[in-house]
Amino acid sequence: MKFSEQSMTSKTDEYYTPDYAVKIILPYLKARGFKHVWCPFDKEHSEFIKILKEEGFNVTFGHIETGQDFFEYKQPPTDVDCVVSNPPFSKRTSIFEKLFSFNLPFSMLMNFNGLFDPKARFELFKNNKFELLIPKGRICFFDENMEIKKSPNFQSIYVCSGILDNQIEFTDMKRE
Repeated sequence: MKFSEQSMTSKTDEYYTPDYAVKIILPYLKARGFKHVWCPFDKEHSEFIKILKEEGFNVTFGHIETGQDFFEYKQPPTDVDCVVSNPPFSKRTSIFEKLFSFNLPFSMLMNFNGLFDPKARFELFKNNKFELLIPKGRICFFDENMEIKKSPNFQSIYVCSGILDNQIEFTDMKRE
């Protein structure tokens, strides 16, 4: 079964990012001078799309529900500078394999629990350059009905490559 078919039958990975969690990555994208951002796991109403556009970025976005399956891309879209999104947590290994193969800077908002547990993912990170942006506190995601989920039992971080100056950086989150 293709990834898009799996995802269309399961909503467990479909949670949306609040604006305050998107805003913490903006200074790092601007510092690198990125202009064109690809958000391959986002719909038009995504906070990533709205905020990046408001901040002057050119944004290419797509979602499996609108026919853009990240795993079917052989190459990233033309002229993008980096990839930024909140992808499905259940597909972390496959997502990072694909991202590292593109050799393009990226920043993925991810569940930190067990990030390095599976042997394949451990080796993937061991053999590739990456950075971690760790926000203070936990991100409260919301569902498609715009209902905020209670504070999750895990911490979310940005797993990056070619985005941060240091391998590990800590940041505050300002919930508005």
